[in-house]
Amino acid sequence: MRVGFIGLGNMGQPMAANILDAGHTLTIHDTRRRTGRDLEAAGASWAEDPRAVAARSEVVLTSLPDTGAVEQVALCNNGVFSGLAGGSTYVDTSTIAPSAMRRISAMGTKRGLHVLDAPVSGGIHGATDAALTLFVGGDAEDLERARPVLEAVGNRIVHVGPAGSGHEIKLINNLMMFVNFLGACEGVAMSARAGIDLRLLLDTITSSMGQSRIFERTVSLFLNSGRMGSTTDLAAKDMRLGVELGSELGVPMEVSRLVRDLIVRFRDAGDRGQGEFTDMIPDLLRRSGVDV
Repeated sequence: MRVGFIGLGNMGQPMAANILDAGHTLTIHDTRRRTGRDLEAAGASWAEDPRAVAARSEVVLTSLPDTGAVEQVALCNNGVFSGLAGGSTYVDTSTIAPSAMRRISAMGTKRGLHVLDAPVSGGIHGATDAALTLFVGGDAEDLERARPVLEAVGNRIVHVGPAGSGHEIKLINNLMMFVNFLGACEGVAMSARAGIDLRLLLDTITSSMGQSRIFERTVSLFLNSGRMGSTTDLAAKDMRLGVELGSELGVPMEVSRLVRDLIVRFRDAGDRGQGEFTDMIPDLLRRSGVDV
């Protein structure tokens, strides 16, 4: 298929590469020209703006940092919707406000387009290995139309409901993840203060009821000087959107509000927004009096 991909960040770059490797014709764009060089060398074509990407594509995917960026890329005068031919498909893989996605979907439908929200879970490793989970909102027939492209980036594609549903479940997933992560940070600090070897903690907890995937992944990376490749800015954005969604649904969100505030506090201390959110582990260890 003729596929367009806009947003070549930590997640978008490997996703686009896998689409190209699967044999699709790929057109790419990003605000940073340099990010497309490797993909161009592998056979992708560069376009100067989202409209030009869309004009060459049957399916366009976006992987962007926030709601505003998605709205701009999809809806502006030189945006995706201005270039896509009727009957073509737009898929957003970002993590944004579900209400915004529903508005975008409605506008796309009026233009004769098929619109899906398909936020992804699995991190950079999953993106690199084409092993992401995709939470897909929108019409089931539209999903089947786009499935050959989506299968190039993920090994689990789940249709979760109408437009916006994909972003809802992704926000719920990320909210639960960050709540678990903050608990893991405190558990690591307690263990270090108690003199428990952190590798022993990792080995023991991963077979116990305190286990979570985010605990296993982040503590293992910390112990081996690895990186998740996800910024504190994005963590704060996801928690803000998650708390907003819960509040809209009438859920008190008592624990999640606290976790959101702790992540924001960490982000705002020393301009850490572009740093790794997993740096909260060594930060808490230092504040607990542990020599990291």
